[in-house]
Amino acid sequence: MSPDHRDIQLENARPSTNAVTIRAEAVTHRGPRHAQNEDSFFSSPETGLFAVADGMGGHRDGHLASAAVIEEIAGLRQYPLAQAFGHKVAAVDAAIHRANERLYRAYLDQPELGITGTTVVSLVLCGDLATCLWSGDSRLYLFRADHLFLLSEDHTDNVGRLTNAIGADADPGLEQRTIEVLRGDTFVLCTDGLFKGITETELADCLADWSDGAADRLLFKAIDGGSRDDITFIIAQVAG
Repeated sequence: MSPDHRDIQLENARPSTNAVTIRAEAVTHRGPRHAQNEDSFFSSPETGLFAVADGMGGHRDGHLASAAVIEEIAGLRQYPLAQAFGHKVAAVDAAIHRANERLYRAYLDQPELGITGTTVVSLVLCGDLATCLWSGDSRLYLFRADHLFLLSEDHTDNVGRLTNAIGADADPGLEQRTIEVLRGDTFVLCTDGLFKGITETELADCLADWSDGAADRLLFKAIDGGSRDDITFIIAQVAG
């Protein structure tokens, strides 16, 4: 199956009901390029909150930066799945901004040590809606009706360097996108290490036949495909 980067058409969509069940699988793997895993993640199907972060390679303490932003988001785990959607999105936005302020302040205190930065992509699922919040080049995909849609947009320049990241500036450059949710929608949050070993077409093919253990199979495929970077991703499906 081929990926589809068209805008999602929602005019004839039938949203899910508020009583949704979310199932999820998550994996993280330290690549041989790094002495320690620079990625972090949070997966909470019971609250509808998910996030992955990729500490910036070549900068100080990338693993601490990714852990810092995930720690802030994970602090919202007490929010129930039925929590008011707008309130939940605002809470995630505030959590990411707190992490950015903390990391950027550390840089200002000791600029000679360099930036402590990280990407982040998060997903808020609640009732009939989903919001993606992101900064950097970690991605959120949606697999719907045999099409793979990229919901986020990489914050990179024409040679692939990051233009936005958490901790790199006073403004984290956080973006949001909200869509309606359909039963059967499958979301994938991932760091860029995943696509150093597989293609979007291979990801779509895997999601088309998703069953228990698919995350591990996808990880092994990316490693076999040559990815030597840290690999972290979450697969979350709205089951009904």
